[in-house]
Amino acid sequence: MRVLWLGGSACAGKTSVARRLAEQLGLTLYSCDDHFEAHRRRADPVRHPHFHGLMDAPMEELWAQPADQQAAELLRFYEDEMEMVLADLRDLPGPVLAEGAGLLPGRIAALAPADHRALWLIATPTFRRQVYPQRGPFVAEMLGRTPDPKAAFARWMERDDLVARHLSQEARRHGMPVIEVDGSQSLKEITGRCRVVFGEKT
Repeated sequence: MRVLWLGGSACAGKTSVARRLAEQLGLTLYSCDDHFEAHRRRADPVRHPHFHGLMDAPMEELWAQPADQQAAELLRFYEDEMEMVLADLRDLPGPVLAEGAGLLPGRIAALAPADHRALWLIATPTFRRQVYPQRGPFVAEMLGRTPDPKAAFARWMERDDLVARHLSQEARRHGMPVIEVDGSQSLKEITGRCRVVFGEKT
């Protein structure tokens, strides 16, 4: 089955771009966030230990950890979830556009290259810090569960910096294109760049 993969960091506009691309190109859209609860219900503690470990961690404990530890745990969480994502995609009518922060370049590079094309949108650290507080009340709600919300937010952003750097480096190492998002381009412009990278006519 033909799959276009749109991965990347938080606050890079993946979901908005993916919706536009799916509509423009007539693709079945698969957003990882939409399937999170289903993954949570079917995750096996033995097969997906890191997924379970992160889900079961108390919020105040999670955000108190050093940023590098948080980043390592999140990447292991994504490894577990990728297995469920790939299983989901086998049951979908193609062609498919799959998008999400947890899509891992190494796992995608191991798939048949003729049927899979991928790119990553990576928000700059400055842009991510500007956008995150605007994403809705859930940000303040999560930070409110910690004893020091300001310090927790700083570690959260540092964690996301590390994850974004890892995804960017891994994508480039596997020869996959990366588009940096810093707020200087409109959603329409970024969508157009993605179409060019994917090899679709604009």
